[in-house]
Amino acid sequence: RGREWLERHAHVHYDGQKLTPELLERQVGSYLAMRSLIDEWNLDFTGIKGQPELTQYFATMDIAEALLNDPYDWNGPKEPHVCATEADMDGALTMQLFKHIAGTPVLFADVRHYHGDRDIWDLCNSGQHATWYAARSDDPAENLARVHLYPEVFFFPAGGASVHHLAAPGEMTLGRLTRENGRYRMQLMLGAFETYEDDVNQRLMAQSTPEWPHAFARLDAPADVFLSRFGANH
Repeated sequence: RGREWLERHAHVHYDGQKLTPELLERQVGSYLAMRSLIDEWNLDFTGIKGQPELTQYFATMDIAEALLNDPYDWNGPKEPHVCATEADMDGALTMQLFKHIAGTPVLFADVRHYHGDRDIWDLCNSGQHATWYAARSDDPAENLARVHLYPEVFFFPAGGASVHHLAAPGEMTLGRLTRENGRYRMQLMLGAFETYEDDVNQRLMAQSTPEWPHAFARLDAPADVFLSRFGANH
């Protein structure tokens, strides 16, 4: 049912090797297994250590991470459950705080690329963007219509679907708990997600990993200040 729901609402690009119906069902099953563990262990938020065991021998956790963070699945509306990739638990703790303050899903990403000519950052991470950010709509079909499930890239030999979309524009609060000399600090910025003409969006995404999800962010912090002070790559 989960595979069919994704096939019906999103754009699934099977290639017969890195992405097959069987691999997509394995990823859907991983999401269901996570839901069972969360309920059994009464977990408030989670992280998944995907590399190298799962990404090399089983499947990527992109579908599981995206759907956990989403406010819906094929069974209807649900509470978003914060899940951070690479078991980044300081990232997950930050997301949990933001989720309760904002009352919305929270986007987790790498500080991946800086487009100096536009003064924007490409925030991109394999699988970790909730599909809600594609349109930020209460209607899952509207969000998923902008989502592409591509075969995973060469980093992840086990394959599976990469959850690709471009975050819809709008004002954002960005931040993260980082540590300095072992003590927590909350680093915060205001900013906005931006989108452009389709050809520009595609060209910008192609400069990192186009199969992954992207968010083009303009920050209120100058690039040199951000790079000199920010304490993490997520």
